[in-house]
Amino acid sequence: MDAIIKFLADLEVPIYLILGVVAVVYLRRLTLALDERKSSVFGLEREAAQTKVVSAATVMILVALLAVGEFIVATFLAGELAQQPLYATPTITVLTTPTTTLPAGPVPTDATPTPTPYPQAQIEGIESNCQAEVLEISEPKQGSEVSGVVELIGSVNTPNFGSYQYEYSVMGQPNWQTIAAGSGMRIQASLGFWYTTNLVPGDYMLRLVALDNQGERTAACVIVVKVSAPQE
Repeated sequence: MDAIIKFLADLEVPIYLILGVVAVVYLRRLTLALDERKSSVFGLEREAAQTKVVSAATVMILVALLAVGEFIVATFLAGELAQQPLYATPTITVLTTPTTTLPAGPVPTDATPTPTPYPQAQIEGIESNCQAEVLEISEPKQGSEVSGVVELIGSVNTPNFGSYQYEYSVMGQPNWQTIAAGSGMRIQASLGFWYTTNLVPGDYMLRLVALDNQGERTAACVIVVKVSAPQE
């Protein structure tokens, strides 16, 4: 059901255009049928004209209902889908150790392994501590382009975990806007949805925040994505 709502929301404009064309065609047919019924003299002619009127009017009513249904899906259901918190049974997982990259060939005994940096935003004044399967946004990826309804995939598995929330802000002076929140640990699972259709296209910061069981923020993972207008 969520996939159907996302599909209809992304195709909102094309669906309206198709319904508009059908409405114009059958409005013309309805007008012609009414004129034909008005000018009919014999009973059979009037009956045939009446059948055409009913048929055209039925299609017009169906088009109107479909347009109303699309409006409700794109305006209300998709928005609620993006904002609804997600709940799941907590899964206890042992925290993983960050991987390290070692140079090829003999390794000096005094060499110190260098952790592989996790792809995340590197912005002055913005705290970000993304760690694989601990606190991460794996989809969308750092620097990627998104549009429409975006599903966030990642992990929240921090010590003393209580809940999480995810937020967005335009680049520059941070002004974080909460999108949604959830409870229950996640390991490479769906964190929720971000409805970007009404946002001005451009670069945005997307932040995943972990809260402890007292509701205090413990860590944050920040990536930068580019929001583009949905393709029509």
